Amino acid sequence: MSSITKVPFLFTLILLISDVLHAQKEDYFWVMGDDGGYRSPAIDSFWTSFKLNFNEDPMRFEWMPARPMKFDATCASLCHPTGELFCYSNGMSIDGVDGKVLLGADTINYGAFWELWRVEHANIIRNFGFTLPQGMLFLPWPGKSDSIFYATIYLGENYENVEIGKYGIISKSKEDRNGVLVAKDIQFHNEKIKNSIQAVRHSNGRDWWIILIGEDNVHYYSYLLNKDGIKLINSQQIGLFNKGIGIGNMYFSLDGTKFVSIDALIWTKYTIISIFDFDRCTGTFSNGIFDTIPTYEAGLGIGAIFSPDGKYLYANNDYELYQYDMDATEIKKSRILLDTFDGFQSHPHEYLYFTTFGYWAYGPDGRLYNVSGYGSARHMHIMDYPNEAGQACSFRQHALKIPNNHWTIPNFPHYRLGPLDGSPCDTLGLDNHPVAKYRYEPDSIDYLRLRFTDLSYFRPETWVWDFGDGSPRVTTQHPYHTFSGNGTYHVCLTVSNENSSNTVCRDITLGTVNSDDTQITRADITLFPNPVEDYLLVTLGEYVPGHGQIMIYDITGRAVLTQRMYYGQNSIDMRGLQAGMYVWKVVDFVNPSPALPSRRKGEDVVVREGKVVKR
Repeated sequence: MSSITKVPFLFTLILLISDVLHAQKEDYFWVMGDDGGYRSPAIDSFWTSFKLNFNEDPMRFEWMPARPMKFDATCASLCHPTGELFCYSNGMSIDGVDGKVLLGADTINYGAFWELWRVEHANIIRNFGFTLPQGMLFLPWPGKSDSIFYATIYLGENYENVEIGKYGIISKSKEDRNGVLVAKDIQFHNEKIKNSIQAVRHSNGRDWWIILIGEDNVHYYSYLLNKDGIKLINSQQIGLFNKGIGIGNMYFSLDGTKFVSIDALIWTKYTIISIFDFDRCTGTFSNGIFDTIPTYEAGLGIGAIFSPDGKYLYANNDYELYQYDMDATEIKKSRILLDTFDGFQSHPHEYLYFTTFGYWAYGPDGRLYNVSGYGSARHMHIMDYPNEAGQACSFRQHALKIPNNHWTIPNFPHYRLGPLDGSPCDTLGLDNHPVAKYRYEPDSIDYLRLRFTDLSYFRPETWVWDFGDGSPRVTTQHPYHTFSGNGTYHVCLTVSNENSSNTVCRDITLGTVNSDDTQITRADITLFPNPVEDYLLVTLGEYVPGHGQIMIYDITGRAVLTQRMYYGQNSIDMRGLQAGMYVWKVVDFVNPSPALPSRRKGEDVVVREGKVVKR
C-alpha cells in the first residue's frame, strides 16, 4: 500500500496532506512548570509557566505567561502531528493551546481528592494538579481523525487510594481550535492500581495497548484501544509483590519489545525493577527479570527508561544511577553504577534546592531527560548519547536550567512506532516507510569535527551520509566527520528499507570565511529568560562558531561579562550584574588560531546582538 493511502491510519489526529505525511510530532512540545500571572511581580519570573520546543534543533525554551494551569507531577500534553501544540493536562482539567480550558474539561477525575487540590484566588477557582508522575496520557483515537482519547488514573481521598482507570474523549471542533470534551470520567478499570499508566502501538501500527499494574505489583493489565473503543485483553499475575505507598514509572523500549517498571515503597529501603518482554501482537508480558536497588527513606526520585536503541536500561533512585546491558547473558549481573548525585543545589544560598535524580522522558532529539524528584530543583539532567556504554553515554547532571520544577515531566508513549512488518497482526497493510532525521554536535576542541546522531524512525535499515564536501559517502549510522575548513555544507542523510527511502538535508555553517561573511545570517540565537534574574540560557543553532564569544555591555558601553560560546545551549551566570538594561553581542573570530590569547581588534565578526534586562 502506498504511503499516501496510509494517511488515515498512521496520522489520526488530523487529516493530513502529502507534504506533512512524515510529521508524527505529537510529543514536540513539553508543557511544564507552574502557572503564570497569579503571583506578585517580584516572583513571577520564578514561577511563570514554560514549555520545551523540540520543533527547533537545538531544543528551545518558550514562556507561556498566560497559562493558568499548575502542574504537580501529573503532566501530559499532545501536539498535532505537524508539531503545533494542541492540549495539555495536569490530571484535573484540560487546557488548549491558548491557555483556555477546553469546553467541558474544567473538572476531570472529579471527587474528594480533586477538592483537596483546588485553590481559590481573586474569585477564580483553580487546581494544583494531581501528584502522579505518569498519571495521564493522550492518544490519537485509532481510525478517528477528529477524536483524541485520554486515559487517567483516578485518585481517592488520600495517597494510599490510587484506585481506578478512567478515560475521556476530546472532539476536534471546527468552530473551537481547542476542541471540545465530549466524554469524561468513564471508568474502564475498577481494581486498585499503581500510580502509572503507559501505552504502546499495537503490531498493526494503528491501535494502542494501554498498560496498568495492580497495587500489589503482581497483576498486569493489557487493554486494547481500537476504533471500537477500549477493552481488557489480558490480565496476568507475573510481577513481584510490592504493596504499599509507592512511587516510580514504567516505559516501553522504543521498538515496543521490552517493558520496564520501577516501583519503590516510600517507607522501605529497596526498589523493585521489573523487566519483561512484550508481544505487541497479543499484548502479553513474558520472561520476567527482577532486580532491586536501594531506596532512601521518603525518596521521590525513582525512574527507569531504555536507551532509544533498546540496548541499555537506566534505573535510578534519588542518589544513584545504574546502567544495565540488555544484550548481556545475565542482565542483572550487567548492572553498573553509572553516576552518583554530586550534591549540586540550584540556589545554595537561598533554599535547599537539591537537584537529585528523578523521572525520565524520551526527547525527540534522541536524548534522555531527567527531572529531579526534589520539587524545588531548578535544573534538569540530560543524557546525550544513551545508546553508548558507561561514561560514553554522557550523562550531565544539572545540565539545563529551568524556571521551576514540581517534579514534572510529560508522560508520552512513543508515537513514531509503526507496524511489526510480517507479524500475524500486520493486517492493515501499513508498511514502515522510513523517515530520515539527524542532529549534530561539534567537537569542543576542533569545531570542524562533527558528531552526527541518526534520529530516523519507521524502521530504517540502511544509512547513507553525504557531507556536501566532496568526500566519499558514509554508511555508518552515527558517524563522525571532519570538514576541511570553514564554510557552509549541504549535509544529507538518506535512510532506506525494503519499502522506500527518505532523505533529509540541512545546511551546516562552520565558522566564518571573512569579515563580510553573509553565511552567519543563518545563525539562530535565542535568550531565555529575558528579563533574567540569575542564569541566562543562550541557544545557538544553525551555526557552529570557530571561536565564539558572548560579550555583555552595560549602558556606558563597558564590557562587564565575556564567555565562550558553543553550538547548542550555553548557560551564562548573570548573578554578579546589577539590575538594569544590557547589550549583548555574539562574536566569532575569522579563522582563529588555537594559540589566539585574546580578542583581537578587526579579527572578529558580530554574529548577532540585542538587549537583555537583568532584574
